[in-house]
Amino acid sequence: MTQRAALGFKLHTGWAALVAVSGRPGAIDLLLRRRIELLPADSSIPRFVYHEASEMPLAQAAELVKRATKASASAAKLALDETLSGLGSRGIQVDVCGVLSGSRSAPDDLAAILRSHPLIHTAEGALFRDAIVSAGKSSNLQVVLAREREVWASAAAAMGVAEVALRKEVDGLRKTLGPPWGADHKAATAIALLALNSKRA
Repeated sequence: MTQRAALGFKLHTGWAALVAVSGRPGAIDLLLRRRIELLPADSSIPRFVYHEASEMPLAQAAELVKRATKASASAAKLALDETLSGLGSRGIQVDVCGVLSGSRSAPDDLAAILRSHPLIHTAEGALFRDAIVSAGKSSNLQVVLAREREVWASAAAAMGVAEVALRKEVDGLRKTLGPPWGADHKAATAIALLALNSKRA
């Protein structure tokens, strides 16, 4: 019998924590936890892309951002393909993924971004988020976005349980899973559970 699961992503600069989750309240099943890299391993593109770009002439900065965008999209797609293939071989079906996103959006004007340190951070977050979202959509996954500060309440509501009960159950997964089971894994699990219990668009 096929088991349905959702993926959850907690993003960082250049990488993401990824989990695959199935189950229901009282019986949450963590199927996978791993770190995925979102930039080439050879350091040909700096992790802090926009920080580096801010030290360059605008044309050179634009070229770096373009290369980083393409590279992160390729890395995200490769990691997602590997993950879906591995889960599929175990009889696990994934049709949805959840991605934690920031509360701000970056403008399209690169020069404006590079003049503002807060916008540089925002743009770097958006770069890797967009890579994951694009990879998910190209794999025909429904993509659910939520802010980290809101995800626990949203996931609990979608599952029909109290937020405190959901947090306690997710915290308690460490007993059976063992370490590592940190804040990244828990947040990724929360967005995966929200995605798993969202209506298919």
